Amino acid sequence: MADSQAPSTDQDPVQPVVLITRVGSWVGAEAAVHFLKRGVTVIGVGSNPDRISELTCALAKLSHNKGKFIPCVGVLTSPELQDQIVEHIKSEGQLTAFVHNVGAYEPPNAQEREPIEQWVALQKSLLEALPMAHRVRAFLRKQKGRVVNVASDDALTDLPNHVALVAIKTAVNMLTAELALVEPSITSLAVHPGIWPPFTSTSASLPPNTDKLQPAGELIVDLALNAKHSMSGQFFMYSEPEFLKSSTS
Repeated sequence: MADSQAPSTDQDPVQPVVLITRVGSWVGAEAAVHFLKRGVTVIGVGSNPDRISELTCALAKLSHNKGKFIPCVGVLTSPELQDQIVEHIKSEGQLTAFVHNVGAYEPPNAQEREPIEQWVALQKSLLEALPMAHRVRAFLRKQKGRVVNVASDDALTDLPNHVALVAIKTAVNMLTAELALVEPSITSLAVHPGIWPPFTSTSASLPPNTDKLQPAGELIVDLALNAKHSMSGQFFMYSEPEFLKSSTS
């Protein structure tokens, strides 16, 4: 732990760092906004270069931006991209949280794909991040950090043509519970952020008035930074009145 080494005034890893997958989706982008407002360094990963470039420009224009956004473009199964992310973590500070944005539609017109194509894309959103999660576990253990898996309550709703999404989100909840068992020093949570995409399918620009952001991003950030370890392995709804209260108390 930190007390095993002499503190350094220049490189002491005191700056909180978070890693967000599929940051180009509306959930990832809004979470990035709230992290930056709190002065956190955000390593945002996405597979679409144009979308990430546009989002990077939009985040840079935020007047309340107190943090630092580091864009990383590529597929998380790439060892080169994994190495790049690890180096960013080492140079920027402490990895406080890993926001695993699963089942998010990031590429343009993704929702217009054929069902089998959507199923393959959704599976990738779950499985592609697992090697990266394995590589950052040591950082999270050291800081007693948190993993926030973006889940949903789709299994409880009657959404047409959403069987694939329901299957993936159910797997996310199971993964959260399993991770809480095998990694007892890491707080692992699943959260349903609600559904309200403020971006079009081809644009990653933030809303002109960021005061109109939905609470989903803020709730994810509160969990990532403040969730108690006793909450590990649980599933949370954005609409639960005890949600913020329990995470920030």
